Amino acid sequence: MNGTNINKVLIVAPNWLGDAVLALPAIAGIRELLPSSHMTVLGLPHICELFKESPYIDERTIYSGTMLTTVNELRNKRFDLAVLFPNSFRTALMVHLARIPHRCGYKRDGRGIMLNLPVSVTEETRKLDQVGYYLNIVSLLKGFLEKEILKQVQNDRNAVISDETPMSLGSQRKMRSTLVPTFSKEENSYPPLEKGGKGGFYPGFSGNHKKKEWLHLSKVELQNADKILLNYKVPSGSLIIGINPGAAYGSAKRWYPERFARVCRGIAERYNNANIIIFGSQQESGIAAEIEALSGVPVINMAGKTTIRGLISLIKQCTVFVTNDSGPMHIAAALAIPVVAIFGSTDPVKTGPMGDGNIVIRKNAECSPCFKRICPTDLKCMDLIKVEDVMAAVKSILG
Repeated sequence: MNGTNINKVLIVAPNWLGDAVLALPAIAGIRELLPSSHMTVLGLPHICELFKESPYIDERTIYSGTMLTTVNELRNKRFDLAVLFPNSFRTALMVHLARIPHRCGYKRDGRGIMLNLPVSVTEETRKLDQVGYYLNIVSLLKGFLEKEILKQVQNDRNAVISDETPMSLGSQRKMRSTLVPTFSKEENSYPPLEKGGKGGFYPGFSGNHKKKEWLHLSKVELQNADKILLNYKVPSGSLIIGINPGAAYGSAKRWYPERFARVCRGIAERYNNANIIIFGSQQESGIAAEIEALSGVPVINMAGKTTIRGLISLIKQCTVFVTNDSGPMHIAAALAIPVVAIFGSTDPVKTGPMGDGNIVIRKNAECSPCFKRICPTDLKCMDLIKVEDVMAAVKSILG
């Protein structure tokens, strides 16, 4: 690349679906810093699916069966730079053993010795939301690249001076701008949520940070989604409300199925032209079936019936997406679909949906956020959220 000989970049993606989506602005930032480099994302199979149509990624590589086979594969591909978004010791060891010259990631969990571009974890870093946490890695990379470019400019200048042909300051600036494009942090970073009142509605990532589509779909994928909806007699452009009652992390993040069912009923009663789609994985099909039965209104139950790409393409058709804090919540936000997000055990300041126009519903329980997978007590954080809260948020978005 561009003066630092970084031609091949390995991006190690987070293992959780939501985290991988939240890393997209940072991955876009790396692409902007290194526009001519070949970029490969390494991740689990379902994570690699996110990047199928991504303009930021040239190649997707799924983890091999063992550490040894993965290391050998990476070594054979001769990457120049590895950027680690996971915090694990294992990923740092992997790129170290693969002999990748530049290795960048957070210096934590005892892995700093294996990184030669370590990112320190400071008090300021800990205050960042997850998007900002990942973008902080890009900031360090930008600083590193600029230093390398300055070295090259100085070397070139010295060489020119030795030939008695001075290089002007303007020429130096032009060379730098050619080598590394400017990365606008203001356009790609997101401030923390501002808490309001006594708990309830949160504004989402608002201010100057507008919605942007970070996930991309092919024309064929969008056409396939239209065909699926037509099979249920739902024409393209219809009012579609997505309902996502699951959360892979654990039951502490799941609002009650009976309340989701009442939301379905309330939407059907208020918007007689609304089409309701229930989303979920195969493991969440039981929850979806319970909601379908309790709602007493027509719904389209797609739980366990889609691939990751199919899920993304169907979420793209939604007008509003009502959801727990989950991977599909982040997918909807990354598709610029307005989200009504229900938060209990987790913190929307850290992992709320990207972009403005979303509404986060959270009530102040003294034990929240606890970040536990299973609630050890009475799930008060979810119990305090009423059907009326969610319906009011849907009405607020639909107008």
